[in-house]
Amino acid sequence: MLRKERIFLFLVLLLAVIRGSSYIFIKNIIDSQSPFEIIFFRFFLTGIILLIFYIKEFKSLNYYDLIFGLLAGIFLFSAFAFQTYGLKYTTVSKQSFLTSLYIVIIPLLDFIFFKNKIKKNVIALFVLILVGLLFISFKDFKNFEFSLNFGDILTILCALGFALNILLFSKIKKFNINIINITIIQMLAIGILAFIFQIIFEKKVINFSMSFSLIYLILICTMLNFTIQNISQKYVPAHIIMFLLILWG
Repeated sequence: MLRKERIFLFLVLLLAVIRGSSYIFIKNIIDSQSPFEIIFFRFFLTGIILLIFYIKEFKSLNYYDLIFGLLAGIFLFSAFAFQTYGLKYTTVSKQSFLTSLYIVIIPLLDFIFFKNKIKKNVIALFVLILVGLLFISFKDFKNFEFSLNFGDILTILCALGFALNILLFSKIKKFNINIINITIIQMLAIGILAFIFQIIFEKKVINFSMSFSLIYLILICTMLNFTIQNISQKYVPAHIIMFLLILWG
């Protein structure tokens, strides 16, 4: 393994810890700020900060950067919208587990759209996750009472969004792209979508108030997290990234 690959492998492990902490900080502010407000602040401000630091690089933005950035923004926006809303109706531990379903969704999508065979270890992992899902979803084993609430269903849709985002980045290496430019477009697109959805569905404007939890989500869980993750996919295979990230959901 090359030195650069080892470095990014370690960084992805660090991201697993960061991603796990995000559930707690979202839960801290979900009652005081709407889901779309949280998403707007996290991603739009991240996009602005990255744009300020990489303004010279951004001037080289090309067609592929723009298209892939917008697609990545739509996929990740859907993931975080479903995740943040889902957390209002389910527990942190249950959402963390259900989000990890993307690890089996990715190879399934890869098979459906790109005809890549599903490996045996992925099938075994799918069975294990399915068993885990049954255990956390049964309310009464004696009477065979199964329960998936509204928040759980939203979280499964969230896992699909994360899977599409990771799969996209694993397929764009052959194009003439700039990962930083794609990340900036992705972050800004998510922020703009959140702003629009906030006005349409929440029927109110963004409340511009900051807290420690929100600042942590912006700087650590969003800017640091997704910049490193997007760059890492140039050096670390997608299946290794998803196995490492699943450690902390």
